[in-house]
Amino acid sequence: MPRIRYQRCPACKTDSLVATSNPSIMDCRQCHGLWFEDGALNHAIAHQHDCIDDYDHELHLGPALRSSDRQCRRCQVPMVHYQLLEHYTTEIDCCPECDGVWLDKHEIDQVMHSPKLKQALTDLNKKVTWKSWLFQFLTSMPVEYNVQPHRTPWVTRSLIALCSLIFVAGMFTPATNEWIFVNLGLNSDTQSPAHFVLQLLTYQFVHGGLMHLVGNMYFLWIIGDNLEDALGHGAFLAIYLFAGVMAALAELMLFDTAQGPLLLVGASGSIAALFGLYLLWFRHASLTFMIIVYQKKLAPHWYFLIWSLINLFGMFTAQGGVAWAAHLGGFALGLLLGYLMRDYVLRKNPLIALLNQPEAVLRR
Repeated sequence: MPRIRYQRCPACKTDSLVATSNPSIMDCRQCHGLWFEDGALNHAIAHQHDCIDDYDHELHLGPALRSSDRQCRRCQVPMVHYQLLEHYTTEIDCCPECDGVWLDKHEIDQVMHSPKLKQALTDLNKKVTWKSWLFQFLTSMPVEYNVQPHRTPWVTRSLIALCSLIFVAGMFTPATNEWIFVNLGLNSDTQSPAHFVLQLLTYQFVHGGLMHLVGNMYFLWIIGDNLEDALGHGAFLAIYLFAGVMAALAELMLFDTAQGPLLLVGASGSIAALFGLYLLWFRHASLTFMIIVYQKKLAPHWYFLIWSLINLFGMFTAQGGVAWAAHLGGFALGLLLGYLMRDYVLRKNPLIALLNQPEAVLRR
């Protein structure tokens, strides 16, 4: 039986460093950091990503920062701290003589995902342009800066298509439009319990006007793809529909019956719940906000704080025609679900988890 040869670990200073199945990579049995001989880290990173044939992490390192208190296991000289990426402040240790690299346990995932992190940070840190300014000035809609989803958002696209088809169908004749509102909208005067339960779902696909439809569908488009990617198609649809039901119940509970029967239509409550999920899981994203002609990228928590204050003002000043309680109820539900599911979602989506760490430098 061959004898295991242990060497001194650069981090914990114990004789616990041993070669793995790849002789160019050594693992510390004590602190579980990894040592990479020159070139071994590049091969490991490329192996992690199917789309990369070759990778040179040294091309993407930030500048040398300072000498490390760790010594190269081969050369016995102080190693040097380098920033992993220009906008990702994790520091790794490199030997100035043999180009060996030491990674602490908590740095391994970050380094292995460095190609995706670099691309994501490049996308997230893009500056606003005249095109984004003109779009928001003309439409009053924000521009989103976020990572590209990996899955095709079939559910998001289907929801948008269904809402649009129902709206178009209502444009054919006044009678068709009236039938859609009476039967598919949520009507508090509905006598049949079964029909009422069905309306809790169908009202989410009915909209009262073109701008009502366009506004809701635009927000569903820009944030739905990332949430569907993070959750998966089935879970995303289930949360969307459930949130719409709960938002409607919140509106019914707070609705003043002295105003007459309630007729509720629109996907706003469902989308407000998506706002809550987005705020908690995508802190690295940005949404542009425009004050008259000044456009600024805002983190989701600032953007949706402003949105919440507008809705609170509308509800307490009793401005009619808008389901303020449905918006706020849906948003509160989204925050609750987002908090309860956050660890699960971040475990499933390592890139999102890494971008949520303070090491990611985000420019607003």
